[in-house]
Amino acid sequence: MVIQAFFSQLYQANWDVYSVLDKLAKSESLSRDFISMWRSWLKLALEDVDAISNADYPQELRNELIERNLIVYDMYPRNPDLWVDEPPPEKGPELGIGRYVAWQTPLHREAVKKALQSL
Repeated sequence: MVIQAFFSQLYQANWDVYSVLDKLAKSESLSRDFISMWRSWLKLALEDVDAISNADYPQELRNELIERNLIVYDMYPRNPDLWVDEPPPEKGPELGIGRYVAWQTPLHREAVKKALQSL
């Protein structure tokens, strides 16, 4: 359902990725208070999304990121038997995909980065 809403936003913006990125970065999900409170932890997650799954990462922030639909947590194993062709890679850091956690989309990752830069 989240992805459908995301594609709907892209369609309504005439596929203007930058417009959707600006809208995401300025959304309530990435409010100034939220970004200020979790700045250092969010920077860590931008560098390596799997850091979110580490025991020392704040559980409260992990839950907030899930609730705000910014990440997908506890990803399913990439079992080669379940794929018709080649299974997806174990990690895709350039897209924000880790072994255990992924950003909802690369644009969500970029929106967090943009929100951090704007403060």
